[in-house]
Amino acid sequence: MKLILDTNCYISFLNKRNEQQHQKMVAFFEAVSRAEFEVLVISHNLTEISFVFQSIYNIDKSKIKTILTDLLQNPGVHYECGYYPELILSIWQKQIKDYGDAVLAAASISLDAPIVSFDKVFLKELKRMEVKYFAI
Repeated sequence: MKLILDTNCYISFLNKRNEQQHQKMVAFFEAVSRAEFEVLVISHNLTEISFVFQSIYNIDKSKIKTILTDLLQNPGVHYECGYYPELILSIWQKQIKDYGDAVLAAASISLDAPIVSFDKVFLKELKRMEVKYFAI
């Protein structure tokens, strides 16, 4: 099963910002490494991970580069551009309030890959839109 992760999942996995979420994501990425799931990391995820690590956690850029490189080298992780401007703009504000979430929802629809997120508001918006999501 192909899945798109909300950036909050990557941050919880890579930075232990929330111990309970971190443990769920460690178990999830172990399953990804066993090829039980395929994660589609999109450009937006990479941008947000870099931004959050620099601006909130003050992580050095060279460390962020290593983190992103290692993430992309996981055999269960595959890169997709995942940017569909027309679809993003058609759902942003009307159905999905946050622009970044609209980017993920559009990628999910276009790539036929459910979204994984800890964001309850976003998951409710996806449910209303009948966009597939996967609960961890």
